[in-house]
Amino acid sequence: MPNERVMIKQEARDYLNKNYGYNFKLFLITILTYVLLSVATDEPSGWVAFALVLITIVNFFVTISTSYVSLDGLRAEAPTGNPITQQTESLKSKYVWGVIVISLLMSIYTTLWTLLLIVPGIVKSYSYSQALNIYKDSVDAGQPLGYNEAITKSRELMDGHKADLFIMHLSFILWGLLVIVTFGIALFYVYPYFTLAGQNFYKHLVPGRLGLYDLPETVRDAVLQENDEDELS
Repeated sequence: MPNERVMIKQEARDYLNKNYGYNFKLFLITILTYVLLSVATDEPSGWVAFALVLITIVNFFVTISTSYVSLDGLRAEAPTGNPITQQTESLKSKYVWGVIVISLLMSIYTTLWTLLLIVPGIVKSYSYSQALNIYKDSVDAGQPLGYNEAITKSRELMDGHKADLFIMHLSFILWGLLVIVTFGIALFYVYPYFTLAGQNFYKHLVPGRLGLYDLPETVRDAVLQENDEDELS
């Protein structure tokens, strides 16, 4: 998938460059809260600890919001709204409980696998990586999946593609070094780029496997079975 990986990253970079002012505003709180958490003291107490808990919660929801909005923007090939108000996207009633429960379940499952060995934990984290995106798509299509079902669909979607996503993440190592040598300034470009590339990966992966929520369930299952048989042939 080397050529596809280059294309996926190039599309993400083109979208970011074309709409950088919008994306700067969209990712601003995510980046600032991430930086605050990364420089926090090891053993905070009192109001500092309380503030860090609040910052962690804000970072969690805003991070998922920006990823959801980025996916919509990539699909529309243009920004889809106000970058300030869109940072609460994951808090919408149609998403919020799915975001919370699926994230919690993924953390539990990944932790249990990691307790066995580190490598299986990493592998499973990539298997589950698309669960929130799949849940969003199912909700948007008016056919919300169950929380565990979204995780199962992610495992199915990522079957044979975990290494592709892992390698794409590794390809950002030099960008990570740029963040270090610029004392974090480059993070305002690298972080949106990294997120957009990941969401573009999902965007390109879905049509061939699970982008079928607008079809009746019986038809959708038949298509998925046909795709599986084609892959084995």
